[in-house]
Amino acid sequence: MTEKLIGLLGMCRRAGKLTMGFDAVAALCGQDGVLLLLANDASPRTVKELRFRAKHARLYRLPLSKEEAAHAIGSHKPVACLAVTDNGFSRAICPLVFELEEESHYDD
Repeated sequence: MTEKLIGLLGMCRRAGKLTMGFDAVAALCGQDGVLLLLANDASPRTVKELRFRAKHARLYRLPLSKEEAAHAIGSHKPVACLAVTDNGFSRAICPLVFELEEESHYDD
């Protein structure tokens, strides 16, 4: 399941439908159809600030660390925040993240 998620994130990046980094992701928080993703080791401050900016939008925890997320999307720098800006990719990624999140429930 995780391999499928990693593949989809990579495809999303190559298609130009993935935004990464706190500032870029935070700028998209008010837009409809944006799927917000956080690495499982994102700092509590990053989580808190993104939740504040996202208001009522749901943030999903990836079953990946910042380094694993970066590797999945072909980045050389660790990535804590991602935003999927395409509805098709969001529909494919969301159930995977939700299912994996339920398997390893994480509360802040």
